[in-house]
This record gives sequence, structure tokens and C-alpha cells, in this order.
Amino acid sequence: MKKKYIQKEVDFFKDDNLEVLYQIFKLKNLYRQGWLKRDIPEIESESVADHSFGTAMTAWILAKQLKLELDMEKLLKMALVHEIGEIYAGDITPVDGISLDQKYELELQSAKKVFSTYPEGQEFINLWEEFEQAETPEAKFLKQIDKFEMGLQASIYKGHGHSKMDEFIQSAERIIDQKELRSLFQKIINRGDM
Repeated sequence: MKKKYIQKEVDFFKDDNLEVLYQIFKLKNLYRQGWLKRDIPEIESESVADHSFGTAMTAWILAKQLKLELDMEKLLKMALVHEIGEIYAGDITPVDGISLDQKYELELQSAKKVFSTYPEGQEFINLWEEFEQAETPEAKFLKQIDKFEMGLQASIYKGHGHSKMDEFIQSAERIIDQKELRSLFQKIINRGDM
């Protein structure tokens, strides 16, 4: 059984630096709604924190493998913070009936709330917004890695016998347009036994 990280409000978290961590750790218990809506049991479901870790590791490994000239520190920080807006907004999916503009605004307000008392919080908010805008080389690459990680996770679930994963794999395949990433993603699709 998947162990839940139970958080209890204590005086220990009155320090601004610790309070921000307390809020961020809530992502450990926020399960990815796309998986839950496709009948992945919560006990097997990836959390948003799991996804952020997977995205950071995938970005790091593939950027090195592809010998991309990116600011790696910025890329990894952005990968870690790219879902921070979901702490209070939740994991909004395309079937939730919320426009992209509304989603952005909800997540921005969430990110601001998380970092409102943290003295250096603006750096985190700026990285989150940079990811959302997807105009810098690091953000453009990470947008594709975000989908690559989702497609990889879907193929793993599919390999474990869960149906309803093809739409996630196809969605990732549509978005990944960087030549070498597409080639690597095709290997995932062709394996089919994860």
C-alpha cells in the first residue's frame, strides 16, 4: 500500500522558509487527475511531486544525452517548480471545463500564495511563469519534456495492464516536435512492454 505523507500544522512551520516547504510538500499527496480519471487506482497513481521529479530527471538526462546548450541549473529549477501552481488550484485536466486562461490565472494565484511569505519567492514565480510562457530555450525544451514524461508514464501504466493510456501517448507524440526527442519517444512507443 502506498504510504501517505501526513502533514500536521505545527508551530515548527511558523518560520517562512519552513512554511513554504510545508506548502510544497502538499504536492506529494496530490495525485495526477488524468490517471485517476482513467482508472489508475490511487495506490498506483503518480503524484504531482512524482511527476515533477520525473520531469526534472528526464530533462537532465535527455539534455545531456542530446548535448543541448541549455542553462542546466535554470532547466532543473524550472522542472522542479513547473507544477507549483497546482498546490491550491489542483491538477486541472482538459476535461474539467476550465479554459487555458482560467487555468493559468488559478495556477498563478496559487504560486503567488505559496511564495507570498517566502523572501526569495519571486525567483520561483518567475521560473514558473517562464515555463508557462514557453519562450526561452529552456522553457520550450521543458514543455516537450513535460509531455515526454507523461507519455513515458502512460506507457509504463499500459505495460502494467492498464487500458485507456493511448490518448496520453498520442497526446505526447503530437506535442514532441524536436527531432531527437521524437526519435527517443518513438522507441518508448515501439517497446510497448514497459
